[in-house]
Amino acid sequence: MDEAGLSIEVVWIGTSPPTRLSARVPAGTTVAGALAVCGLRARIAAHADAVPGAPSWDGLALALHGRRVTPHEVLHDGDRIELLPPLTVDPKVARQRRAEHRRRARGERRWAPDRDPSRTRPA
Repeated sequence: MDEAGLSIEVVWIGTSPPTRLSARVPAGTTVAGALAVCGLRARIAAHADAVPGAPSWDGLALALHGRRVTPHEVLHDGDRIELLPPLTVDPKVARQRRAEHRRRARGERRWAPDRDPSRTRPA
């Protein structure tokens, strides 16, 4: 790190492709301070107004390199702040759907013939 401060990257996942901004901030800057410096809040507000259903600034989660953080987290040189939209599907449900899709694409069955629940009849 040099006297000019920290080199950070801010990535907003709400657009396709994600919006990436690089910035230099003083040492000891928090996540909230860095977001104020980069001016992304106005872009997110404009996007939320233009795109129906887009999350507003308050609906976004913060992460550093994929780890959830609070706005008060102090940054280090090379950190990547990520602004993440809210989840639309429960991760467990999404994983089950992907597994079922792969299974069907390969022609596999979920249950062995002797354990197929559709073949059992109540006694």
